[in-house]
Amino acid sequence: MFRSLMPLLARDFHVLAPDLIGFGNSAAPSRESFEYTFENLTKNVAGFLAALKVDQYFLHVFDYGAPIGFRLAMRQPERVLGIVSQNGNIYQEGLGPKWAERAKYWANPTPELRAQYESAFAPETIKGQYLTGEKPGTVGPDGFP
Repeated sequence: MFRSLMPLLARDFHVLAPDLIGFGNSAAPSRESFEYTFENLTKNVAGFLAALKVDQYFLHVFDYGAPIGFRLAMRQPERVLGIVSQNGNIYQEGLGPKWAERAKYWANPTPELRAQYESAFAPETIKGQYLTGEKPGTVGPDGFP
C-alpha cells in the first residue's frame, strides 16, 4: 500500500520515510540492548526529525507506524499539518478477534506462547503480505525476505 503511495506524494511533498529500528533495512538490536516498544520507537523518530530540523510535517501512518505517528501528533500537535492514514489502527476494537489470542502473549510472554507466533515472521508470511493481491512482477523485492 505505502510503496505505491510514496512516489505519488513525492510529486508534491518532500517525503522522509525513516525505517523503524528492527524494520525495513534498519539494524535490529537484540531485545537485551533495545526495548522494542512504541514509546522507544517514537523517541527514535522524534530524534530523527529533530536531527533534520523538521519543525512541521504531514504524517503518513501505516500499520505499526501508526501508534508512533499518533504519539508524535499528541505530543506536539502544532507540528502536524495533516495525517494520511493507511491501515493505521488507533482503537482496540479495530484489532479484531485474532489479536485477542495475541494479547494473552502480551500479558504473559512465555517462550511457549512466543513459539505460537513464530510463523507470523517466517519469510513466506512476510512475502505474502507484500505480494498477495498484487500483479506479479509489480512489487520490488527490497521490503521482504
